[in-house]
Amino acid sequence: MQPSWTDEEVYLIAERACELAMQGRYEHAHVLFEGLAAAAPANVYARRSLAAIQIRLGRHADALATLDANPATLRDARSRQLRFEALLALGRLAEAAAEFPNVRSHLDPPAARRFALLLEAPRQ
Repeated sequence: MQPSWTDEEVYLIAERACELAMQGRYEHAHVLFEGLAAAAPANVYARRSLAAIQIRLGRHADALATLDANPATLRDARSRQLRFEALLALGRLAEAAAEFPNVRSHLDPPAARRFALLLEAPRQ
């Protein structure tokens, strides 16, 4: 049986990982968030943060897998935005277009218009 982590322990590790990311030390932050996501797999923040770091590192397929591994991320607006970003980066435009309605209201209007035009372009 795997021991569970307290909320305080999860918070402290996440805080340190965020500090590393803000310093541009993405590989180190990735290691901490990866461990946190493994230790607390139901923690949406850990998965979302890991995916954000993976995107920053150009590991878009990994980010998508990280987000898709926990169905709870689909109820989280920021996780859906990251998923949309990963799909776009991977060139999976049909899937990104299907995801777009879920994230459109969370984007600033100019970005939403640019994405709408980008997603419509291949269909023309």
